[in-house]
Amino acid sequence: MISQQELPGYVTNAVPELTGIIENSKCRNAYDVVRQLFKYTATQVLSKNLAAAKACLSLAEQLYDKGNTVIKNAIENVYVYSFSHAFFCDEKRRREVLPLVPVTLYNLYKKQVINSHL
Repeated sequence: MISQQELPGYVTNAVPELTGIIENSKCRNAYDVVRQLFKYTATQVLSKNLAAAKACLSLAEQLYDKGNTVIKNAIENVYVYSFSHAFFCDEKRRREVLPLVPVTLYNLYKKQVINSHL
């Protein structure tokens, strides 16, 4: 199980481009690290670097599967929560990104959308 203290190292090992970003933004907790991971993912989508975006989405799924409760909550409440605003806000982008989203994350997204309309 990945702890909150191990998270920055785990993320920067998987995505070395985030090393400076995580250090410079002084990420203090799992939510800060996951927020930076999402910003990087969204940048890759906007840049049409879909291979890098897919790698980030897969990393987020791994973090959700292997992370402790704090990390799982950060993935759900920061990363997945941001899908609507960044990826699914228009039909064209949704069609580009949806095939890249791992099933686990998409199921979390659907659960959030369904529960938000109660």
